[in-house]
Amino acid sequence: MVGAARLLRGNLMTLRNLAIQTNRETRLRLVSTPGCDDVDAWGGRWELAIGDAASRSSSWDVLPEDSEVDGSDDDDSEGRVDLGAGGNHQARGVCLDDWGTLEGPGPDTADAIVFSPRGWVANPGGDFSSDGTIDLVLVNQEAARKGVDDAIAVRVTRAGMVRLEPTLAGAEPLDAATTTSSTAP
Repeated sequence: MVGAARLLRGNLMTLRNLAIQTNRETRLRLVSTPGCDDVDAWGGRWELAIGDAASRSSSWDVLPEDSEVDGSDDDDSEGRVDLGAGGNHQARGVCLDDWGTLEGPGPDTADAIVFSPRGWVANPGGDFSSDGTIDLVLVNQEAARKGVDDAIAVRVTRAGMVRLEPTLAGAEPLDAATTTSSTAP
């Protein structure tokens, strides 16, 4: 579950950085959830894409961006993530929970988190919780079968910052800064 949460956080940070570098919108579109209420269900899918404009993009290219503009997405190998059985990032026992309603900031952005070229999340205020975040939750289904609430919330702020927060009582924060020191001989 921690690996899947770090993958999702990494994908979000990649999209944020790509938006800044290219001066174009990027989005993480949530594709499916198996429904985590069924403790035997696991998986979830999302895709990463880059838009054709700095705001209100009218078309989206699933990563990697195609070098030729021919109207078709020739390669989407980096932009599709599937945690389910047979998926490219299979995470047995991990379930992407239902994310609720995400309207997105423009056309073709429902169920998506969209980054602006400034690195900010462009979604409307209604997509954010009262805490000012969009929360995507990954659930440990093995723990759920035992009646234990063990999940990780991937929390995205309007400023584009992403942090991981475990729900298990007493769990260590997953984003704690680590420091290393080295001394020259």
